[in-house]
Amino acid sequence: MTHEAGHARIIGSDEWGPELDIVLGDGSCREVVGPRSGASLRSLYAIELVEGASTIAMRHQVEAVYYVIDGKASVESAAANEHLTLEQGGMFHVSPGTDYRIVASSAVFLIGGPSPVDPDFGTPADQVDAATSGTPELRGFHRDEPGLMVPFISADARLVVWYGARAATANMNYVVLEPGERNTEHVHRYSEDTIYIVEGRGTAEDVTNGSKLPFGPGDVVHIPAGVVHAVAADLGERVISVGGPCPADLDMLRAVGVDVDGLTAELELS
Repeated sequence: MTHEAGHARIIGSDEWGPELDIVLGDGSCREVVGPRSGASLRSLYAIELVEGASTIAMRHQVEAVYYVIDGKASVESAAANEHLTLEQGGMFHVSPGTDYRIVASSAVFLIGGPSPVDPDFGTPADQVDAATSGTPELRGFHRDEPGLMVPFISADARLVVWYGARAATANMNYVVLEPGERNTEHVHRYSEDTIYIVEGRGTAEDVTNGSKLPFGPGDVVHIPAGVVHAVAADLGERVISVGGPCPADLDMLRAVGVDVDGLTAELELS
């Protein structure tokens, strides 16, 4: 996969990586954004499982977050002594050093992964050092229960797995752009902004480099840190996306009135 460094890009399914050997039963897992594509701060993997199939148990030394695009799955962790059941719109966050395994309750499609990138993604949990300074945690979320709304992104921009939920590096937002709606141009100084297009066609605008990139369902928009950009639903369709900047963009949170310093102290995130 070739791309121009410092430029926004669209990654279609024909550019995803080869299947990874993490599925037990029928299904697949492919890298969408990660080491192969040159990303460093956020990864996304497309995981499809038929009913009854599962992933192997995995573990990372960094946070991870996933979104259920379609179907139903359970997620379990021995270290956290937790079992979640998630349907379409559900999300789960994994703390560093926590094992987790995804089991399909029906045919299911998820998108997500560790952030920052884990170059050893897919290594069985029992082969990864579990030593971390924190308590193992596996937590469930849902797109309809956001922690914060961000109106300069859209009238319906939901921060769900976010800094205020003790997710410092692996975040998951849910954003709806109605036809004709466009973000306010913005920049993430130190975060990669990566979104998966769930629904709709539109345009990603790389303002820094003067380019406009059309996208459609199943595409991923990847914006490197420091690139001024906007996303527009300018092709007559509603656009729904999941993802967002990783690590959490504290500048953005301050701009919408969040007391980041107070939150950091309260949640002991520093």
